[in-house]
Amino acid sequence: KSSELSGYCSKCAGAIYRRIKTAYTCSVCNVILHKACINEVSRRCSLANKDTLTLMSKIAPAHGLHEQNYCCYDCGSEISYSSTKVHTCDYNGRYYCQECHKKTLHLVPARVIHNWDFKPRQLALQSQEVIAYLADKEYLNIENINPQLFDSVSVMHQLRDLREQIILYKAHFVQCSRALREGVFLKLKSRQHFIDTSKLYTIRDLTEAQSGTLLPEITSVIQDYQKHVDRCETCSNQKFICSVCESPPLISPFRDVYSIAQCSQCHGVLHRPCFNRSDKCPYCSASLINEL
Repeated sequence: KSSELSGYCSKCAGAIYRRIKTAYTCSVCNVILHKACINEVSRRCSLANKDTLTLMSKIAPAHGLHEQNYCCYDCGSEISYSSTKVHTCDYNGRYYCQECHKKTLHLVPARVIHNWDFKPRQLALQSQEVIAYLADKEYLNIENINPQLFDSVSVMHQLRDLREQIILYKAHFVQCSRALREGVFLKLKSRQHFIDTSKLYTIRDLTEAQSGTLLPEITSVIQDYQKHVDRCETCSNQKFICSVCESPPLISPFRDVYSIAQCSQCHGVLHRPCFNRSDKCPYCSASLINEL
């Protein structure tokens, strides 16, 4: 029955059915193999050193085959330019034999980050497994890698604004016992990094931003946060004096989101004009070059 299909053998690509064929799964990378294919596998486990893995955030240049000593970059078998069985991986620019590169298509993180290009390209099995594993585990500071992305891609610009608002809400919710009892932070439990900072993104975040599912999700969270503020006396009555000008108007952090700015270190709030003409935060003396 189709419901008994467990997957496909990574070596022969044959279907593996429960109760019919014996198969084994790698405890590290989850590759599935027929029992009969195990001794024929020459590939190395792509996640054997998963604690030190990192995504390539730069578009890889083409490498010379001589740099690999004319061997497959994965299994080490001998290959040459004259062979039709040599394939190039768009992720790392390396060469692979046909056993390690099946010409299957996958997005390339570096092309997403630099060009907002989600077109699938031919990647080696090794590269696909690394990207799939790190898609929601590695955090990328897009503003450091490609700050122009926020100016050229509308959804990223909107997302940055929403994430700055989340950090603003967080700074005050941590002082509200009612907010903590209601579990306001659990609304983003699958994206803990959105609570911790406004700077970091995963490949999963970028993919869902492009597909149109992330922005409505975060917008909904912001709306729920504002509903809490509207019905919470503690949060709605919070007002602050700007420590730069010490002049009216008083700052209401939940009402004046676009007229205020916030220190990225201590989360102190200032009038935006005061923020723009200050070099250091009056609260903690941190540099105000990078706001949330």
